[in-house]
Amino acid sequence: IRIFIDQGHNPTGNHNAGAAAFGLHEEDITYQVGAYLSDILDSDYRFEVRTSRPTPTTVLGTTNATSLRARVDAANSWPAD
Repeated sequence: IRIFIDQGHNPTGNHNAGAAAFGLHEEDITYQVGAYLSDILDSDYRFEVRTSRPTPTTVLGTTNATSLRARVDAANSWPAD
């Protein structure tokens, strides 16, 4: 089963970085949760896993629309189940 995990948001300083409060940044949290989930699923032979942001500095798109399009295109071109 091919699973594509979209961690959402871009790094701080780029479009679509998400919310920030109390020293926390949404893009950091979603990146870490996605990476953690990827590790868990990847340890099970039944799953193939890819993430939308393979590194914390990966930037997808320059607007909300192009960011979302890049994520959908990546999942579909693999193709994810």
